Amino acid sequence: MSAKPAIVFVPGAWIGPNEFKRTADSLEAAGYEVKGVDLPSGGSVPLQDFRPDVEAIQATIREFADQGKDVLLVVHSYGGIVGSEAVKGLDKVSREKEGLRGGLSRLFFCSAFLLPENGSLIEAFGNEPPRWFQLSEDQLTVTPNIPPEVIFSDVEDLSVIPRTIRPHSYRTFFSKITYAGWKYVPSTFLLCTKDAALPLTLQQAMVDQARSLGAHVQTDEVAANHNAFVSKPEEVALSIRRAAGERLDYQ
Repeated sequence: MSAKPAIVFVPGAWIGPNEFKRTADSLEAAGYEVKGVDLPSGGSVPLQDFRPDVEAIQATIREFADQGKDVLLVVHSYGGIVGSEAVKGLDKVSREKEGLRGGLSRLFFCSAFLLPENGSLIEAFGNEPPRWFQLSEDQLTVTPNIPPEVIFSDVEDLSVIPRTIRPHSYRTFFSKITYAGWKYVPSTFLLCTKDAALPLTLQQAMVDQARSLGAHVQTDEVAANHNAFVSKPEEVALSIRRAAGERLDYQ
């Protein structure tokens, strides 16, 4: 295979890039350069839309692309929405047209939302916040009212479960998608077959819809709940390496 791409991780809501640490450690041991994006929507100042998240992802992609490197973007949960939005103008084909080397070569979805243009996360939830959403009094931030054992049920070592849950900017869930990057960049979707938060049937339905719209989406799978990066880090790392072009046997 050619030079290994840089791996950029985009987390979902509430936890931050530390959720990828165990998977990132495996990738770094295999020779990959890895960086996580700390989304502003998890910061202390609530956002009014998802644009600052998108810009943070784009800045990280450019950091590697401007060095002439290919980038594989790994997105989780909410990160699938802002990650896809961030693709515009940064994929390899677009950059080559501008005479630039490097760029986004592949998207990797792991229990992530894969939605078309003009949709939003709140619409995916049926235009109402789920019952487990715990909104702040001003309705600017939201935290999940879910026992950790629901989404970390397959984690054997309880000490690795993230203990810090950050409020997330609620208004980002209302932002409309303007660019579905998965239409323009080859993608892999890692199906988490035991996901209690984003059921397998919904994951597969999103993949099927994307394919019906002409997207090139390959699938892989792991017997894991919603946070496979925590419960099955080695298996997720191997799947990412296969998406990056390595020829690796399934174990």
